[in-house]
Amino acid sequence: MAGDERPPAFDDFDARLAKLRRPETAPERAGDREARPRWGDGLQVGIELVAGLAGGLLLGWALDSWLGTAPVLLVVGFVLGAAAGMLNAWRWMRRLEARMRDGGPGRGGA
Repeated sequence: MAGDERPPAFDDFDARLAKLRRPETAPERAGDREARPRWGDGLQVGIELVAGLAGGLLLGWALDSWLGTAPVLLVVGFVLGAAAGMLNAWRWMRRLEARMRDGGPGRGGA
């Protein structure tokens, strides 16, 4: 009967999953061995800068509108957003530098 069948045990699933996760069974891509900057890395740095700046400006503008202050908070938001964007870009570049130094195929983000 159909009701007497039991689903496979989780041990079987765990064994199959572990087999698939082994690095020697994972197919290698051609560019993974090379530890060099890619277009995406440069794009990510630019996105970090722009996102930090836009976030700071947007937050400063919203607080200025809500509190009725002049462009004071907009300027503060600009400065803080620019600083946050540069800090994020610097962190990304440090990870990229570590990846290049180690020669590993790992992505810069972690």
